[in-house]
Amino acid sequence: RRRAYCTMFAPAQLPYTATAALLMSLQPILVSLSKNEAGGFDYSVPASTMLSELLKLLLSSGLLLRQMATCAPSELLSEQPWAEMLSYSLPGLIYFVNNNCLFFILQEVDPTTFQLLSQMKTLFTGLLFRLFLRRRLSAVQYLALVTLACGTAVSQLPTYRTEAGGTLVHKSSSSFGFLLTLLSSSLSALGGVYSEKLLKGRASASIHWQNVQLYLWGVAFNAIGVYTKDRQALLGPGILQAFHARAWAVVLCNALNGLAISAVLKYADNIARVYAHAIAMMVTMLASLRLFDVPISPQLALALVLVLVLLLLLL
Repeated sequence: RRRAYCTMFAPAQLPYTATAALLMSLQPILVSLSKNEAGGFDYSVPASTMLSELLKLLLSSGLLLRQMATCAPSELLSEQPWAEMLSYSLPGLIYFVNNNCLFFILQEVDPTTFQLLSQMKTLFTGLLFRLFLRRRLSAVQYLALVTLACGTAVSQLPTYRTEAGGTLVHKSSSSFGFLLTLLSSSLSALGGVYSEKLLKGRASASIHWQNVQLYLWGVAFNAIGVYTKDRQALLGPGILQAFHARAWAVVLCNALNGLAISAVLKYADNIARVYAHAIAMMVTMLASLRLFDVPISPQLALALVLVLVLLLLLL
């Protein structure tokens, strides 16, 4: 009897995975480039995430209308439409928290470290696959998950540099940034596995209609966040005045990234999403060397090698 193990994504799924990997690479870079000289953000973070959700909702609605006009659509509503709509509230809430965490994480760590630490979502995804989707993982794949945990742990080992006068200076990644990334990785894995279950629960349903339901909740949760944090700015001259070109680039990238990940989960699975994150890690590292002059410490280099071993074990 053949075992149903998780495998590498099929060639037909490559376009979705490659697109997601490209956008995942750009996301932390654009967010870092949009920071001010003090390392913060001049624009409203909740407003940025709400605008991304709104853009995703508008794009999904337009694609749904186009689909309905050009071909005979499958049955739009399920037998229990309100229950289906309510089921999308949980991933909507998870992504609301996770998307806002991204900005605070990148105030604490550089893009390369962020991408490396974010690989912890592979560990959480593997565990959730086993618990909720009942998908079996091989012994080699479990070994790969342990390798990943070791790789991220190595990246957090402190480094020392010698300054003028021979003084040794201790340097390590922010503990707060590490904890935030750990939270973000667990939420991302939970949201991804649950979203895949919803998207594939009605395989015949239009992905655009499923996205519309998800992003309606996303807009609602982020609107509450904007009102709670930036109420005075809403009553003042306008909350969008602080948005510069790089801030709008972040909004666009986050919106397209969300749509790409949704396609990966609908037409591939979370394993393909994990590969996209791994590819994005390497691309971000190369770009950070050029854009941010981020040095690659021995600890970080070893961690990257361990994560690459993970990829080989999962092939």
